[in-house]
Parts: sequence; C-alpha cells; structure tokens
Amino acid sequence: MPESPNTFRYTFAIDDEQLSFEIDTSIRDLTATEDTDDALPKWTRLEHNQCICCPLQSDTQSHCPAAVRMHEALETFKNFQSVDKVSLNVETKRRSYQQECDLQSGLNSMLGLLMATSGCPIVGKLRTMATFHLPFSSLGETLYRTVGAYLTKQYFEKQDGNEPDWDLKGLIKFYEELEILNHAFSRRIRDIEQSDAISNAIVMFFASSVVVASALDERLEEYRDYFTGASGVSPDGD
Repeated sequence: MPESPNTFRYTFAIDDEQLSFEIDTSIRDLTATEDTDDALPKWTRLEHNQCICCPLQSDTQSHCPAAVRMHEALETFKNFQSVDKVSLNVETKRRSYQQECDLQSGLNSMLGLLMATSGCPIVGKLRTMATFHLPFSSLGETLYRTVGAYLTKQYFEKQDGNEPDWDLKGLIKFYEELEILNHAFSRRIRDIEQSDAISNAIVMFFASSVVVASALDERLEEYRDYFTGASGVSPDGD
C-alpha cells in the first residue's frame, strides 16, 4: 500500500501480467526537461494538434503536459484490446478498491486522474476531483462530487470578498472547454500506434463529461431528490 496519502497505485492483472502505475496527486506541474525531451515521442510536443483552447506557448513550453503525463501508460497498453478482461486494484494509504472489468473501463479511471494532475491548464481545473478521486464512481457520484467541489470553491471566493458563482455558470463553461479539448486530444493520439483500448478509454472519459454537462444544463433537476436526500435511489440506476 502506498506510504503517501497523495498516491494512488493502479495495478492491472491481465494475461498473467501485473502492470502497476503510481500516481502522485500532489504534483502541480509536469513539464519536459532537456534530459527528457529527446526521449518523448513526437505526438507529445505542444504544437502537435494543440488544443485551440490551450493558453500555453511553444516558445516557453515544448510539450503538452497531459500528453507527457499519459504517454507511459499509453505506450504500455498499446498492444492490448479494449475488451480484454482485467482484475484492477487501486490502492491508497487509507483504503483499497478492487474491480473486475474490461481494460477500457479501468484505463478510463486512471487516464482521467493522470490528465487532471498533469499541469494542463484546462483539465487541471479538475485537480480537486483528483485529490478526492473515487475509482469506479457512478455518474451520480461523479456529478455530486463535481458540483460539490465547485460550490465549495465558490464559498471560499465569497469569504475572500469575491463574487461567488452559485449558478454554476463557470462550471458549465469549463465543460464546454472540455468538449473542445476532447476533439483535439483525440486527434493528438491518433498518431500513436495503438489498439482500441486507449482511444476507447479516452472517449469514455470525455463522454462522461458530456453527460455531466447535460445534467448541468438541465439544472440538475433529474438528480434533485437524490442529492437532497428526498430519495435514496439514483436516477442513473447505479
């Protein structure tokens, strides 16, 4: 079990192999250095299908932080198939999780955590979600954590004398940015020699974002009773 409370250890048991990744959620910035620059694949360079919403500049940042953070995992699983069955263990200092699932579902959970802790100025807005990461979460759990984290931030904005966004307008705008990032990042990884496991996992990550955005657009009405305690049954059935 990891010694640091900030570390998640993902272990995939697949085809008689044990593939482990330790993800430190305390990392705040991840950039390529002169020592690593030549070792990184070309698809990780910033200007390679760069997201149009990305504020980074290639004269000061040579590589895409999210691509740098993810490339080891993507290279590891490029020869596996999305439907391959895995026994996945996720361990932290405080607790552990276990699930039997297909590879794309397990990768979806891990890749989202990697992206949120990569230093990407867009996906990095999910850092609080990464700090309180819940593996294998349902849609209802993800939505509750997303809105709860955002409203907690607005509370502190008000405490600091700023104007809080109780209407979630900023959160809705963020998910619109994620949709743009989805298309650009999908183009970026298209150049990797890979199986469908990687692309499907990334599609799943961004697809869940679309569902969250849809719920926000509908003012969470479908989840009102569930989130306020009037009902103990989730609308999504999980």
